Amino acid sequence: MYEELLTEIGMTKSEIAVYFALLDLGSSTTGPIVKKSGIASGKAYLVLDKLSLKGLVTHSIKGGVKYFQAKTPERIIDYLNEKKNSFEEKQKEIEKIIPKLKAKYDEEKYKPLTEVYEGVKGFRTFYEWVLTELENGDSIEVLGVSGKVLGSFDSYLKGWNKERIKKGIKMKIIYNDDARNFGKDREKLRLTEVKYMKKDLETPAWIVIFKDYVVTIDAHKDPICFLIKNKESAESYKRYFQVIWNQARE
Repeated sequence: MYEELLTEIGMTKSEIAVYFALLDLGSSTTGPIVKKSGIASGKAYLVLDKLSLKGLVTHSIKGGVKYFQAKTPERIIDYLNEKKNSFEEKQKEIEKIIPKLKAKYDEEKYKPLTEVYEGVKGFRTFYEWVLTELENGDSIEVLGVSGKVLGSFDSYLKGWNKERIKKGIKMKIIYNDDARNFGKDREKLRLTEVKYMKKDLETPAWIVIFKDYVVTIDAHKDPICFLIKNKESAESYKRYFQVIWNQARE
């Protein structure tokens, strides 16, 4: 039990063994210390030096021979207080540099992260990943889904929407006018709001917005999804989505 406590305050097993040996031996040269503690003879002076630095061992010279002696066990409390004071000083120094570290963190946080998902497999990988990023109560906004390309993915997206709803994820989606047939099915789903763009505002690609992500999807031939993670961009797109949503038709 003693060894576990002393280890927790920063003493090594060798230091503990040597300190306890000196408590038994009193004033001693290294030979008896090595024998009593069981440490390697080559480590004796290194361990004794460390204990001296901790203030737990002292030494004297008698007849040209160095003798070591343990200091009173109360010295362990002094050692703990010194560590505490040192820690508090380090804490003050760390507090001074926190603003610089925070500025660096914010700078990195706003650096865009980009990824590309290609092909049908990439399309599905992207949508499945979205479900791992979102949780109950989160929302996703989709803008400009075209009926010309949706037919190829409708079956997959129906299954995806079932999983989305199971997780409690809300969705607002604005379809192009030519996708009304698909939209009518989505209107019946829970946690789903549907509107339609005017014909003159139809888009060839659709945009997915959630959390700090904006994704542009071109699915006319081999689908390709361009993802960017950037908080400012996502917030800007969300505002843009809201403007279109307010103008869209039900």
